[in-house]
Amino acid sequence: MHRYIAFAWNHQSAEKTSLAKTLLRRLHSTLPEWQCALDTEGLHVYHSGDSARSSRTYVLKQSAGVILGRLFERREKLDGTDSDCSVKDVTFDRQETTKIRDTKGRRLIDNYWGRYVAILTKSGGSGARVLRDPTGAMPCLLTKFEGIDIVCSNIEDCATIGLVNNTINWDHIVAYLWFHRLVTKDTGLDGVSQVQAGECVTVGTDRTESTYYWRPDRIHDVRILEDRQQAILELRNTVQHCIGTWGACYDNILHELSGGLDSAVVLASLSGAPNRTNIVCENFFTQSREGDERVFAQQAADQAGVELITTPMQAPEQVLEGILDYTKVASPTRTHLVLGNMNMITRERLAKARGIDAMFSGQGGDHFFQQESTALIAAEYAWRHGIRPGILSAIADTSRFTRQSVWSVMTTTLTAGLLRRREEAYDKSSMATLLFSEATRDVLDLDNIRHPWIESAKHLPGAKVRQILNTVDSQNFYNFPCQYADVVHPLISQPIIELCLQIPSYVLTYGGIDRALVRDAFSELVPPEIARRTVKGATTNFVNRMLTQNLPFLREFLLEGNLLREGVLDREKTETALTESGLVRNPHLLFPIINAIRAETWLRAWSDGRRRAAA
Repeated sequence: MHRYIAFAWNHQSAEKTSLAKTLLRRLHSTLPEWQCALDTEGLHVYHSGDSARSSRTYVLKQSAGVILGRLFERREKLDGTDSDCSVKDVTFDRQETTKIRDTKGRRLIDNYWGRYVAILTKSGGSGARVLRDPTGAMPCLLTKFEGIDIVCSNIEDCATIGLVNNTINWDHIVAYLWFHRLVTKDTGLDGVSQVQAGECVTVGTDRTESTYYWRPDRIHDVRILEDRQQAILELRNTVQHCIGTWGACYDNILHELSGGLDSAVVLASLSGAPNRTNIVCENFFTQSREGDERVFAQQAADQAGVELITTPMQAPEQVLEGILDYTKVASPTRTHLVLGNMNMITRERLAKARGIDAMFSGQGGDHFFQQESTALIAAEYAWRHGIRPGILSAIADTSRFTRQSVWSVMTTTLTAGLLRRREEAYDKSSMATLLFSEATRDVLDLDNIRHPWIESAKHLPGAKVRQILNTVDSQNFYNFPCQYADVVHPLISQPIIELCLQIPSYVLTYGGIDRALVRDAFSELVPPEIARRTVKGATTNFVNRMLTQNLPFLREFLLEGNLLREGVLDREKTETALTESGLVRNPHLLFPIINAIRAETWLRAWSDGRRRAAA
């Protein structure tokens, strides 16, 4: 896993320069295997774990900075005439470096894509700019130690060399429990923040400045692609190009093939790429019918001509205590799900046995291709076109898709479409409040949850705001790094995201079928049974059974834990929920309990630090 840490300070201050030298000596003695990528006045960057193909450290000329991660040059024409997915080395000569510096890093957003964090020196002055790519695939954390700005990918590295204050940010913990797909600037630790995707932050100066170089609403506003055939052509070629380009970075790929549409699209694009790599697929299944998609996964694997390994998901024989992950991370959003841990144990053995260097998935497809069922789809047509003949078709299609009555969809079309009445993007009826104490309910603040991308998209139709919220959410798929192979979700690529933002929701889905556009785009490349399939697999019964089998441990873990001690959860509600009858009577408690387990695990990882009162 590619990791980095950077120190930025005002080099004109003798005191800060002396302190920075002390911190650098501490880094050298504690993490001696790390290498220096940049050493210039007021800025030192160190890194570890990069490789020639999958992840690199690009050093710019004239000490202009470094870019950590993986970059690809943007191809403007993806209409089928250019199917080249070969990975060409990106190099930065003096001329290109000058362009990057003159644009303050914006050229990286406009001319490249991939996953990266750029740390760039400022011309003619002290300080540095830190830019995170629009997908947020690489973590980028900020903290400060006695006036020295520290930028890092892993907060545990900072903790190792004693640079982190362990004080808990309880507002963040409450926000996470209320909305577990949280993506905010704040973290669970006071004094530790994160650079947001597409954001550029100035560090190493007395005043920190921030601006968003990339925003979904700006991408949307460039053009609206309503021609269905043109959208199909561009979507197929863009998806194939991005997936083929990522695939060319690796020798052996393990692809998570669920049996659904999105993972089948990724497999078809990987197997059909001109520079096809070695692919092995894995499918996890449960004993219940809802979680067994092996038949569909096998059809996709057979059509692609690749091996499929099926792995049963079984509840652990030992209590969950033995497999909880107490790694120190910046937020409970980055603490592994219990379910994910069991998958990882089996997967790691397979990956090491097969020499796997990357794990792919179809994550992100639901978010960008319009899987979400909402009456706002018809409302978007009315927003853009008013009362025209096509509005009746949009209402009928949306009614079939959402299984709402025509009259209900018409009402939403009138209020959210023709009258452009705006709705709260974040669901106010979170199930987490079923466990909250009254004091926690009183201090809950939605401002700790809202993302700036949503606030800047208020001029867009509600369906597009929902899609942008899903774009924010897609960053969570990269929350769980892997120590033995790269994790790649190739659908979460900047060119794919940008294209889908420019295609209206009623073009992405039609005929009452979710993700209709991508189905048509890949109808000849995925098995017809999968292209027609609209039912998704689920693991709800498996997770419920797992919790039930571990209730004695969970009762002790949560009822004697930090969340109860600090008054975040209500004791009586939690006791009632952690019973077999409680789980059966109220299935909505399932994921609030899972999230409470994650938060409590995270808190115990940092429990040797100081606490701040909850309210």
